[in-house]
Amino acid sequence: MIEIREAVAGDGQLICQTTRLLAESHGVVDSFVATAGDYDTALSSPRPLVGALLAFHSGVFAGSCVWHRSFSTNRGREIMFLEDLCVLPEFRQQGIATALLAALAKLAVMRGYPAIWWFAMAWNNKGLALYRRLGAKTEDQMVFCKLTDEPLQTLASTCSLPLS
Repeated sequence: MIEIREAVAGDGQLICQTTRLLAESHGVVDSFVATAGDYDTALSSPRPLVGALLAFHSGVFAGSCVWHRSFSTNRGREIMFLEDLCVLPEFRQQGIATALLAALAKLAVMRGYPAIWWFAMAWNNKGLALYRRLGAKTEDQMVFCKLTDEPLQTLASTCSLPLS
């Protein structure tokens, strides 16, 4: 069973685990300096710039997505920017990434964000295939992904998990 919940101060170690794994897979672990305390501090500010969702499979931590508030000049509104999405290797291909994205879409809709934007690595064929299947538009030169409008609403509606 997959459970998704919003991260809170005290969850920094879990976020650090997945963001470090991404840094390793992208070959930039030498520049990884974030600590669990950094995430806890960011999550506990009065109006946090950053947020995260944590995924658990049968009660075991399985992955996370970290996002931050951003702004679209084309829309003239604040949007959500997905910074990192990571599912631990032993939990991949079990619907966890889709569940995280659906919960993120639901959170975006609930908070009035008209879009979620993110970048994906050009070599991440499985990730790109998933994003396109969910309705994200991708730009081949930059591999910039957007989940907006009807696909954002449709994906959000597939999430039955309670979010605050």
